[in-house]
Amino acid sequence: MISTVYQLVNNMEASHAGKTAIQYYDEAKGGVVSIRYEQYARDIRRAAGLLLHRDPDIRGKKVCLLARNGYDFLVNMFSVLLTGAVLAPLNLQKNWDEIQYELDLVEPAYILHDGEFAAREPALAAACGEKLLPLDGYNTSAWSDAGAECADPDALSVILFTSGTTGRSKGVMISQRNLFAPMDFYCLPFADIERQTGWDTSTFRSFSVLPMFHVAALTSSISWAIMGNTVNLCTDLKHFYRDLAAMDSEVMAVVPVLLQTIHHDVVRGRRARLGSLKVLTCGAATMDAGTMSDLIGAGFFICQMYGLTETVGDGAWNNSQDLADIHSVGLRDPKREYKLDEGELCIRGDSVMMGYYKDPEATAEVLDAEGWLHTGDLARIDERGYIFLTGRKKNVIILGSGENVSPEELEAKLDQCPAVVESLVREEGGKIGALVWCGENAGEEARAAVQAHITELNRSLPLYKRISALHLADGPLPRNAAGKLLRG
Repeated sequence: MISTVYQLVNNMEASHAGKTAIQYYDEAKGGVVSIRYEQYARDIRRAAGLLLHRDPDIRGKKVCLLARNGYDFLVNMFSVLLTGAVLAPLNLQKNWDEIQYELDLVEPAYILHDGEFAAREPALAAACGEKLLPLDGYNTSAWSDAGAECADPDALSVILFTSGTTGRSKGVMISQRNLFAPMDFYCLPFADIERQTGWDTSTFRSFSVLPMFHVAALTSSISWAIMGNTVNLCTDLKHFYRDLAAMDSEVMAVVPVLLQTIHHDVVRGRRARLGSLKVLTCGAATMDAGTMSDLIGAGFFICQMYGLTETVGDGAWNNSQDLADIHSVGLRDPKREYKLDEGELCIRGDSVMMGYYKDPEATAEVLDAEGWLHTGDLARIDERGYIFLTGRKKNVIILGSGENVSPEELEAKLDQCPAVVESLVREEGGKIGALVWCGENAGEEARAAVQAHITELNRSLPLYKRISALHLADGPLPRNAAGKLLRG
């Protein structure tokens, strides 16, 4: 199994040279550009050569990526790792205050960027002008470097910032051992899909819409390259349908909002606009069971995933299409260890992070002396090994009476109301309140339907869990880049 970036890039040429690696819609050309694996590897080496020409001692230095999704992002991401530098991709959608905090923490030697953030936030150039390098500089580079095998697979290789629901994000430290540890687990489900459906997954193409600073996009770019399949890049969601039509795809990783969009197309008789799309991998946040059930009934294959940035996305994978298992995030990775500590799911193994960058206190809160990562997720594991999440430890509402209430439990019950698009449960003056969005142009009829649902629901709940206040939101509830509700 491939276990380093050096091996991955070599394998692109040795095993997949003539296959299509990346496709994207080029606005200037008005059409799709296709990149073969041999060119992909060559461009990565050119970008690495340019970095090493600029700084022969770059190994171990921090390099930030601050750019839109795109081919140039992927090339530079791998080139930074190939040189032995430490990669720190940043979220382009954050404001200057948030980006400045992360830059000050990382102290990068260089910032590879495409100019978009600098145009929006001139403070970047004022503060970091001498560190800024163009993302597309490799296109005219006269240098190339084949790289060298990773000298220490346990050394810091990547810093990924968590998309926390409250407070400042933390830098998750990842080594190449961490990064590649779950790759066989990520590739395995496609063989399982083939056994269950008879589909030839060796020809599957992935439609990529996730932000590339996120762990799911990083790991997907590696696992799909290992398999030698094609990744079709959608660089802007406003062109979702255009790009999907131009680059027909079988697989897409989705967050809740995208799953709802696809569900709406299917139930409204617009399945054809999704082309060959038939496998949806769902992670990052809880998906609506009714929506998944409808899509399975319409012929889609739903893969549920569970993982954290702190485990390089590793955790569980549910390929069961049995509606009885739809509430589970799946079976455990057989190469990791799992346990429940007072209901909290804990994971141990090679995919568990090194810790939080420059934050030993926060590291000690989640990573114990025996190497167990305390995920913060409350769960149960059935006799078959299926994991069912029941809430977040930190989200638990502790009432003045001392009773504990899981907001996720109540939100799942609220979401069963047909009038509810999404909901958020919170404490209000020592009682339980609910903020609900019922969709565009929802009025008193929707409120009445939700209130009736709550009245009926409350009859089945103990007094301390009963919802005593209802508020209708004016729009979709705020979520972070990973699709998780913001509870601050």
